[in-house]
Amino acid sequence: MHRLLSLFALAMLLVAGCSSETKERAAHSPSGGQPGSSSGPAPGTVQEVPPSPVPDLTLTTLDSTAIDLRTQTGRVLLVNFWATWCAPCREEIPDLKALHKEFRDEGLRVIGVALDRKGRAVVAPFAEKMDITYPVAVDRDGAAEAAFGPLAGLPTTFLVAPDGQITHRVLGLFPVDEMRPVLKQLLTGRDTTAGRT
Repeated sequence: MHRLLSLFALAMLLVAGCSSETKERAAHSPSGGQPGSSSGPAPGTVQEVPPSPVPDLTLTTLDSTAIDLRTQTGRVLLVNFWATWCAPCREEIPDLKALHKEFRDEGLRVIGVALDRKGRAVVAPFAEKMDITYPVAVDRDGAAEAAFGPLAGLPTTFLVAPDGQITHRVLGLFPVDEMRPVLKQLLTGRDTTAGRT
């Protein structure tokens, strides 16, 4: 029995997507990985949440642009909490870039919020290397993380409807195929899944 518990504990550690080698990393529960999987981390868990107002928060991006979340009404916001040291976070960046490109003219605004405690010195060169095309803010002091509530792990993504209400939370890799119809519905106000079998 003790051996089974030990093996279970080891398996849980292996499932971890984000490393917890440092205090910074340990502060955020890991998520998203599948051990031994050649296809990388599994898609995240999507939760529809009771609508709640987006936090009264202004994010400052790497290019010093201020984004007041409360004044973004009329847009759909995809607010993605991530870190440079988080493997699933790195894995989903190309998908977020693609969504930003595909839907920005329709009103989607992808915003990355990096939780690296070393701040801009680490995040800016990483964002440049990854050619991140959407705005990235650095939450060095944890204010944005606290405003959105304690995060169960990284990456964590919130969807904010055009009326400024948070409607969905995704823990783990953003599942693009599953969420594309949701994004289209939020952007157009129509149910794009109607009539499908």
